[in-house]
Amino acid sequence: MEENVQSKKIGFFKRLKMAIFKLEDYGMFLGERVSVAFKYFFILVLLASIIISVATTVDFFKMVNRMSSYIQNELPEFVYEEGKLHFDNYIEAYDHEYDFGLIINTDDNLTEENLKEYKNKFATSGIIILNTKAIFISEGNEIEENYETLTNNYGITINNKNDLVGILQKSTVAQLIGTYFIVDCVATYAINLLSVLLDLCIVAVFGWIAAKFCGINFKLAPMFALSIYSLSLSIVLNCVYNVVYIFTRFYIQYFNVIYLLIAYVYIIAAIFMIKYDLIKQTAELQKIIEVQKQVRKEIDEQEEKEPEEKKKNEEDKKEEKDDSKEEKDKGKTDDEPVIENNKEPDGSEI
Repeated sequence: MEENVQSKKIGFFKRLKMAIFKLEDYGMFLGERVSVAFKYFFILVLLASIIISVATTVDFFKMVNRMSSYIQNELPEFVYEEGKLHFDNYIEAYDHEYDFGLIINTDDNLTEENLKEYKNKFATSGIIILNTKAIFISEGNEIEENYETLTNNYGITINNKNDLVGILQKSTVAQLIGTYFIVDCVATYAINLLSVLLDLCIVAVFGWIAAKFCGINFKLAPMFALSIYSLSLSIVLNCVYNVVYIFTRFYIQYFNVIYLLIAYVYIIAAIFMIKYDLIKQTAELQKIIEVQKQVRKEIDEQEEKEPEEKKKNEEDKKEEKDDSKEEKDKGKTDDEPVIENNKEPDGSEI
């Protein structure tokens, strides 16, 4: 009971350190309520999501600054009136760092074939600016927004380049970045939570089957708690990988497989550690039982010897008493005088 109370007092970061570096302490986690493990799980996923969102927001801020610089220095003049946008020239630009493309063609005679050709030019993401609408493309997904709809929904009126540059001021950008961070953080946490919960179920079932093969019967509730701590390193590495990918676009093809393999290794190692502890405790208990049996045997033997020794001592005492009496009687006989009074005659006996 004392160990269970102490385990509840463990802080989050110390618990994280134990989950990653101290597999031998996993047995202690089994003495806790499952709610303690899930509380740790939700906090861990939340912290990972916040870190990823911070990295995403920083990257988005860099992209906004680059876009603002492009608009101010390179974007040609344009005019928006009566629901239609007009640029004098065809524009095509591409940013290799963000893998982002921009195509502007406000010609009224644009054909569907031309539009399909523009879409095929984007490897991952980009924007196609037309005379009445804008098409946002991201990894094969398309979103079309009419300019009049955007104006009515957001209450922003842009009639020329100067209006657009005026919107991209520091105060407006700061508000945009703050809103983006909050929305991205909530979305990232929800997505990560659902994803990791699914992984948790998979790892728990795998661990339960592995424990059966090892001869340990686990209930699903403690196995879920064990799986949560086994996923700790995987969640941390996934967070690090996402941050690195955001800033460097470094991609690991089979990272999801590695992610689960690490959790499998941890839970198998934890099961073996727990089994080793059980074997060790059983051996110690067996030694205690053997010692108790030996002590009991010695006590029984001592109790059996005591009556015999008592009887023997009584016989010895009796013999000593008899011998002492004989010696006393013998001494008395030897000391008696032949003449009772050994006195010289004084003449009265005549």
